[in-house]
Amino acid sequence: MVYPDMPDGRTIAGRYRLLEPLGAGSVRRGLDELERRDVVVRQLRVPPELIDSATREARMAALVRHASIARVLDVPLEAGRPWVIAEFVRGTSLEQAVRSRGPLPVAQAARMGVCVLAALRAAHAAGVVHGRLDPGKVLLTWTGRAVLAGFGVPSLSVRPSSDLWSLAATLHFAVEGRPPGQVPAEGADPLRSLVRAMLHPSGSPSVEVVADTLQRLALDQPLDRLVAALGPLPPAEVAGIGLDVLAQLQSLGGVHGAVQPGSVFVDGEGRARLVAPLRSGTLPDYTAPEGAQSREADLWSLGATLFTAVEGRPPAPGALLARAGTLARVLFRLLSGNPADRPSVDELRRDLRAVAGVRR
Repeated sequence: MVYPDMPDGRTIAGRYRLLEPLGAGSVRRGLDELERRDVVVRQLRVPPELIDSATREARMAALVRHASIARVLDVPLEAGRPWVIAEFVRGTSLEQAVRSRGPLPVAQAARMGVCVLAALRAAHAAGVVHGRLDPGKVLLTWTGRAVLAGFGVPSLSVRPSSDLWSLAATLHFAVEGRPPGQVPAEGADPLRSLVRAMLHPSGSPSVEVVADTLQRLALDQPLDRLVAALGPLPPAEVAGIGLDVLAQLQSLGGVHGAVQPGSVFVDGEGRARLVAPLRSGTLPDYTAPEGAQSREADLWSLGATLFTAVEGRPPAPGALLARAGTLARVLFRLLSGNPADRPSVDELRRDLRAVAGVRR
């Protein structure tokens, strides 16, 4: 729709010339004739009694600066109506990209999520809520950076938590090609588990947990995907992964409750990191026989995770350890059905160090 009061060639505030529409609605490409640059021009269509508050809110958004935000450059009044002048970002919207080329790979979706979440955190720290985040407002640039557009429009007094929910729905669209609806995508992979946790009616995990998980997915490989791509890993390498995870379980000071290959990320140097637990919990193959969550159950889940890494499959009753070598006796103890028979943390560290054959 082209609004009759936004004709081509009209100039706003004596410097912003209106050019072609950008999609539907009151958004146009414009030319800043003073700075000689392309801009995005949007008329804020609000009732007269809300003009002052909408203008104040838009000008607050103009104070936010972040590499992943399409900046609000100016909020002029023209004939008593507020207009938002924003940075023009060259790229394709996430909505267009998915509809034309299909869902994004998980790592690319996670990188997009890292950028958008960082933009939201910067805005929220400045007291600004986006309020209208959706796939059409996420711009994928040619350099691989994702930029969040649409700031400066009144957010209808929504809370920052609504932006996190919208980010989860946008991530869902990125990897599934559809909104979550009533049934978010199933799947045990970490990104879909994260999305389901963020969409849960009781509220999203903390921003820190979301940011850490997205960062891991963007940069590192989950252990389950690494094993699927490379096959079973050498026992010494698996023991090293076990040492890294064990150290993080100790530093946690409590129960993790979701140790499994999908929550262990491995970087390019083979270092492993255990991400914080999400609401989805531990898969059955990695749940200790006693069921209840405890530090001893975390050790059993660690044993099942290491079993998968070295054998290429989860443990099962009577399963043989064909590739584990000297790691086999460590796994036998970890996977004992009796929590009292499992090694202590100190014993486990000593045994894993012996198998790894390196000082860690």
